[in-house]
Amino acid sequence: MLFVITVVALALSGGWAGVRLGLHARAQAQRHEHLARNLEAHVAERTEQLAQALQAADAQAVALAAADRVKSDFLAAMSHELRTPLNAMIGFAELMRVHAAAEPLTFRQRQSVDHILAAGSHILALIDEVPDLARLEAGTLSVSLERVDPQLVARQVCDAFRAEAERQHIRIEAPPPVAGLAAVADRTRLRQVLTQLVSNAVRYNRPGGTVLVEVRQAAGSVAVAVHDTGPGVPAGRVADLFKPFNRLGREGSDIPGAGVGLIVARRLTEAMQGRLDIASTPGEGSTFTVHLPAAHSTAPRVVASPVPDLILPEATLVYVEDNPSSIALMRHVCAALGPLRVHVAETGRDGLILARDLAPDLILLDIALPDIDGYAVKAALDADPATAGIPVLALSAGAMPHDLRRGRDAGFAAYLTKPLDIHALARALADALPRPIPARVEDSGRHRVSAGRPA
Repeated sequence: MLFVITVVALALSGGWAGVRLGLHARAQAQRHEHLARNLEAHVAERTEQLAQALQAADAQAVALAAADRVKSDFLAAMSHELRTPLNAMIGFAELMRVHAAAEPLTFRQRQSVDHILAAGSHILALIDEVPDLARLEAGTLSVSLERVDPQLVARQVCDAFRAEAERQHIRIEAPPPVAGLAAVADRTRLRQVLTQLVSNAVRYNRPGGTVLVEVRQAAGSVAVAVHDTGPGVPAGRVADLFKPFNRLGREGSDIPGAGVGLIVARRLTEAMQGRLDIASTPGEGSTFTVHLPAAHSTAPRVVASPVPDLILPEATLVYVEDNPSSIALMRHVCAALGPLRVHVAETGRDGLILARDLAPDLILLDIALPDIDGYAVKAALDADPATAGIPVLALSAGAMPHDLRRGRDAGFAAYLTKPLDIHALARALADALPRPIPARVEDSGRHRVSAGRPA
């Protein structure tokens, strides 16, 4: 009997344990289900918050882009509107100075004329430099990087300032020509940077001082240094040189400038994947050094017949481009491709005039032009009945997917990217140029009839 009771007790105990385990498992499952529902609700809530944040960021980006466009439009309009009255202000002040021999000015009048010219130069510097700074800040200022001879650019800048330096009794020493030095840069922007540095070296020098420009090769880079014998800058104030409108106490001087040029020069150098350094010793002078990547590859070699299976017809081309290296390359390429006559315009507006005057067979158009961009030129060509039917090929350094989409939407016959692919250019030219009517030979070749007319 005791055995039976023991067996029944064990059975009941095992059953109760099973019940307890089942209840525990059910409770665990309910807890997990509750946690899952809470987690799902939290994820949904967080997803909604992120979606709202993304929408707000998109709206903010659209607003910032609109603000940048408004700012750019305002600066362009300001530049245009200020140059006309500034032309009169500076021009008539210069005339008063020129005619001083015939119509002598009093000492006070001469001082007044000098102040007018200094103020006019200051405003002109603002007009020239502030829009560039705004475009750099907005990331809308484009650069076209290619192989550039920095010595040639430096020597041209030195030559441009030689007369001004002589008037101030300052000697400019340009770098001697040395073969083999080449940098990766935008030629126009590099010239702008060196112009700012040499201009400052002349303006802030001492009478009888020297400006020395040298170009040297370094490991993987090329350095262009501008040395002056001016007053120098204290170590604690070097950083102030790159603050907007800070001229280190010279704001009231008669030396023209807006305190923006060095900032633009540094940002332009950085946009060309380089850097701008300064070393200065008070009482001895300063050295500004532009470091740029060295160009190791050689310039594209143009062979006599890049695409032997294509025969291009005789044609007249207008090439709208402001970069001298690109212009030289295109002339060589077109000479190798066939009987192509190339006429060059270095601004968009000049390109429009040349297109109307010449009525060319085709137009090659750079996008980043100094006055108006290539898209504005394309729109103007399409709107003019005299040029609307001329095929236009775009040749641009903008090679991002959105650049290609925009080029396709603009209606270019082809959108080619830099560096130039000669085969792609040849094929695009062959597709876009009108094909000549082939001559047919009759009478065993004794008489040739072309386009249905007797030869």
